[in-house]
Amino acid sequence: MSISKAVDPLFTTTIRNIQRPSDISPLTLQSPAIEVLNDFTRQNPLMLEQNTSINDAREIMRRTHTRMFLVIDSHELFCGIITLDDLVSEKVMKKMAISQLRRDELTVAYVMTPRNRLRAIDLKTFQLASVGEILALMQDYGEQQMVVVDTPNGSIRGYVSAHGIARRMHTPLVINERAVLFADIFTTIAV
Repeated sequence: MSISKAVDPLFTTTIRNIQRPSDISPLTLQSPAIEVLNDFTRQNPLMLEQNTSINDAREIMRRTHTRMFLVIDSHELFCGIITLDDLVSEKVMKKMAISQLRRDELTVAYVMTPRNRLRAIDLKTFQLASVGEILALMQDYGEQQMVVVDTPNGSIRGYVSAHGIARRMHTPLVINERAVLFADIFTTIAV
């Protein structure tokens, strides 16, 4: 028997309360940072291949309600990250002008942040930090996301995002982007 035949629908006319977990403490700036880690030992990382079109990447992000993906090559080796902000920013226009490609010809590889430009934090350091310390570090680096690496294993363990922290804390957080390399400053001024 199917569930649709076995269960009569209920209406919530008389329901007024919302249950909440009793053992979860609210997230604060003093909370251990490990509480906000998107840990790849507990959930599969979301990945896109670097030759995915930026239009397809944007649609995948929309459908999955995800703002960041790891970017991999055809051998599933880590290449960088792509964010929704990358796909809707002036970065796309700049890459179109430089490469002389149309938007539908651009791939994730053109607008992603390559791994050699990513700021990361070692897992052991991350485990000792508070949420506030991680947010301060993200602000210093001008990064909306920070990759957490397991250095001894040479792998990405997970990531933390300002958006995810803001959602958990029920408060808006603003991380201002910064040009952190001379090439970034030059590109910002030149274009």
